[in-house]
Amino acid sequence: MTLQVVVVGGGYAGVMAANRLAGRSTGALEVVLVNDRPEFVERIRLHEHAAGTRALPTVPYARLLHPGVRLEVGRAVRIDADGRRLVLADRELGFDHLVYAAGSVGRGATQGAAEELEIGTAEPAARAHAAVAALPPGAAVLVRGAGHTGIELAAELRQRRADLAVHLLARDGVGRVLGPRGGQVAEARLRRLGVTVHHDERTLPPVDLTLRTVGFTGATLAADSGLPVDDAGRLLVGGDLRVPGYPYVVGAGDGVHVTGPAGAHLRMGCAMALPLGAHAADVVLAMVAGRPPQRLDAGFVLQCVSLGRGDGIIQLVRPDDSARSVRLRGRPAAAVKELVCRSTLWSLAGEARRPGSFRWAAGPRELARR
Repeated sequence: MTLQVVVVGGGYAGVMAANRLAGRSTGALEVVLVNDRPEFVERIRLHEHAAGTRALPTVPYARLLHPGVRLEVGRAVRIDADGRRLVLADRELGFDHLVYAAGSVGRGATQGAAEELEIGTAEPAARAHAAVAALPPGAAVLVRGAGHTGIELAAELRQRRADLAVHLLARDGVGRVLGPRGGQVAEARLRRLGVTVHHDERTLPPVDLTLRTVGFTGATLAADSGLPVDDAGRLLVGGDLRVPGYPYVVGAGDGVHVTGPAGAHLRMGCAMALPLGAHAADVVLAMVAGRPPQRLDAGFVLQCVSLGRGDGIIQLVRPDDSARSVRLRGRPAAAVKELVCRSTLWSLAGEARRPGSFRWAAGPRELARR
């Protein structure tokens, strides 16, 4: 009997899960990928689009998906976990197993004295792109938030539009996850580019456009479906990525919160979305084969931040994502960053061609002993 597995969300985690499932199921599974648009969006490049450096970064799914994956374009509005149905805006899909990879959205933008936009997903980034392009020389832009995306956006704006005054609001410091020294390096290089960094909102001048990069929340699908979520709207899953009470619903990517020791060190981003997607597929395959699923064991290796096209910071980290003392800067770092961005697509396409080929770093040793 062929079982149907529905993967909700066609981002990094969803495509990885679908490819691994289709390639390793040996025909026992029908794999359906549901996404609300017909092409893959490289979210890690949306800051480049917003600044005007490149067109909207999309990739045809034909380049990434295993031939055994069936793509269904539609907007998922509810998961009926008890009835094992995924309700779309215009139809329904039944499932035996479901991989929830609905992802995240940028924290909502507000309208103030100046136009304010976030760039976390494709449509808002496209609006930001148009708004930046319409700014006259001498206009002022404020980037709210100084995490990875905020740093990259401010640098990209300054390099692409040297005729604009670019301000960065960093209430909690620049690049905190890079560690104290890494954050200092990032701030110094931003100032060298001509970005004005503010640590207090009261020092901000009037601006013509505000772009928000202040974090993400989970997509609303899990909460709308009555599934357990955390305060950020992310689906709650155990260390084996299964939803308590619904073991046939497995979560992966930015839209899930892995509870317990296995997920204590995880952060949003494609660096963990790919391993989560691969492990989610392995969990489903184990259940289909009648084996107990394994607990997630995944850790980090590095963090990479671009500072325009010719500069960047590569920060080596421990498996728990804490910063090491070793980092790479300048053009070599920019080259590594670009290689990392390209490698995400190579990993997805590689899993489609060679099922089971994707590997990832182990998590912290102390977690493995628990």
